[in-house]
Amino acid sequence: MKKDSNIHPLILPFIIGIVLGIIAKLIDVPYITSEFPIFDDIMGRFGIWVWAAALISIRSKTALLAAERSFVFFAGMLSAYYSYTVIFLHFFPKSQIILWGGIGAMTPFCGFLIWHVHKKSCYAYFISSLPFCILFTEWYLTAFTAWNWNTKDKLFLFIAYLCFSIALLAVIPTNKKRLFSLIYGLLISIVLIKLIQTGIIVNLYNQLLNV
Repeated sequence: MKKDSNIHPLILPFIIGIVLGIIAKLIDVPYITSEFPIFDDIMGRFGIWVWAAALISIRSKTALLAAERSFVFFAGMLSAYYSYTVIFLHFFPKSQIILWGGIGAMTPFCGFLIWHVHKKSCYAYFISSLPFCILFTEWYLTAFTAWNWNTKDKLFLFIAYLCFSIALLAVIPTNKKRLFSLIYGLLISIVLIKLIQTGIIVNLYNQLLNV
């Protein structure tokens, strides 16, 4: 009975990961991405996966369970995505599998960390801002550094990331943490964007996604 109770909370994140992995692969086709690049730029970047993992982690009962659930979510997503690629498309993207496999291996630590937004310590405000920092930075770099994006695509991307942010705010405990999450996330993302634009730091978004 205890074993079943330990496994049960992991089933839903695993299934969600599988479903999202298949969806991400199905829309990753030229005739869709050429007409609607927003789908590729949402499902093919880090923001949506950070958002989903953060939701799963924050909604977990303990920090250890948050680590486990975030890991099985990524395990399901990556397994479904690359199994489809290998089995049905007969293609083995070794570099991408290594990259995302490495990212997936770090998710238990990330899930464990983000769960601590529930704590009353000062560092909880900084931790809760990290997903927003990633969302804000990625949205700006995606929408305003691509030369072929039109106003409609930028608007759709803004709406998508706005929905991510609102949903994430809803699971963060206390209004004070929600406010500081947005403020700190925005300030950190502005600093990162400026550092990237001036060439002081490398744009890891493009570097990693072009592996």
